[in-house]
Amino acid sequence: MAPNMVEPKDPIVAALKKDVLDTVAPNICHGTVRLDPSEGALFYKDGNSESRYLDFTSGALKDEDIQRLVEASERATFGRNNEDVLDESYRKAWKMDISQFASQFDVSKTGILDIVHDQLLHYSKSTKNLEAHLYKLNVYGPGSFFKPHVDTPRSDKLFATLVVVLPTVHAGGNLLLGENGALLNFDSAKQVYDPEAKAPRVAFVAFYSDIEHQVLPVESGYRVTLTYNLHFSEFDGPLMLKSLSSASFTTVLKSFATAIASPSILPKGGALGFGLLYRYPIDPKNTNLREFTGALKGNDALLRAVCKVLGLEPSVKILYSGPSGDKFLSDEVTDGEDISDLYGDGVPLKKKMRDAGGKLVVGYGDSASSSFKLPVVWVTQPSKMVTTDIAYMAYGNEASLAFMYGDLVLVATFPPYRQRVQHLKENFPQVLPKKILEDIEEVLKDFPGEDEEEEEEDSDEDYDGYY
Repeated sequence: MAPNMVEPKDPIVAALKKDVLDTVAPNICHGTVRLDPSEGALFYKDGNSESRYLDFTSGALKDEDIQRLVEASERATFGRNNEDVLDESYRKAWKMDISQFASQFDVSKTGILDIVHDQLLHYSKSTKNLEAHLYKLNVYGPGSFFKPHVDTPRSDKLFATLVVVLPTVHAGGNLLLGENGALLNFDSAKQVYDPEAKAPRVAFVAFYSDIEHQVLPVESGYRVTLTYNLHFSEFDGPLMLKSLSSASFTTVLKSFATAIASPSILPKGGALGFGLLYRYPIDPKNTNLREFTGALKGNDALLRAVCKVLGLEPSVKILYSGPSGDKFLSDEVTDGEDISDLYGDGVPLKKKMRDAGGKLVVGYGDSASSSFKLPVVWVTQPSKMVTTDIAYMAYGNEASLAFMYGDLVLVATFPPYRQRVQHLKENFPQVLPKKILEDIEEVLKDFPGEDEEEEEEDSDEDYDGYY
């Protein structure tokens, strides 16, 4: 029987869910920095291959100067269903590829990346730095805009997008993050140009790459931007104390510990499951999630950090739905064609999943876990039972053939009740409420010892009838 995906009514699980969803982890950061006179020049070639440059620190740039840059640029396209499309009813702007220009502006020397690292990697602190890869120069003139879209993933290392707005006199062109600007209405025009300022400034905004955003129409002047793809190196760096001392982290840590200390939650062992709140770029043809070492984002990163602090082994998985309603956790990301192939060659799907190291998800009230079955309590529901081909974004800033965003889950497995509460008592007594600590010894009298707990054997019936 397929597991019930409706969350249990256990008040402790409900409290953990509330704490996770109520936590507001940073997903955007923005500000301004001074533009040094030695870093204000932009060099490019015009249509006659003659070298030209603009000095954004001079304070004397005129619209006709930037118009020459526009004339040397191309109409900006965008990605729609894996195609590069020119449609000025959806995006009206100009672009210049990095092979066509050179900027003296060096984002690595400005301190911007340190700010972004501190904010967007708040719960995934690492000894390694973010890497900024300059992607494009864009120009938005009067009437230019870009309707809502999500940045196209061009690598599974893509973490965030950084937009740097160079100092020009313009009005409009606000960048809205989230649906209709629910997350941020970024009015860079008011930040990059102040006639009374002693030095020019650039405005910047960084945001997770899967966040929807749009550029409102420019009313006058020209908005000139440098866009960077922010990547991270694979890392196993230690969590820094700053991230562990925040009030949000402590709240979720205590709520999580209370959940796994509850005898009503999977007393014979199992896992807490979390549908990740953000999307991550994956290669549908070549991804093994056992090797997923990327930085999680926001609340997702907080959950993984909490699990690690409590001595659990959280893992990122993909959740598949079988033809009979069964749910499987797997490390293997498979596109739509490949998962269809799983059903048609006469070998039972359950057997295939087991042979590949997958797990059959069983419900909240099912028996103890076995080598194949894993009872899971879903604290936050998976976004969808994905077969990853449906995770493509309809609109992006450029077409992409190799990578897409996928909806993933985080699974934190834990042992039977007696073993896990002993671990909590010995290592984390400070995070458990006093009443729970007092009750644990009494509760343990009703639970068998480890030598009395038997693992359920997988029978041949597990493989009957599922093709």
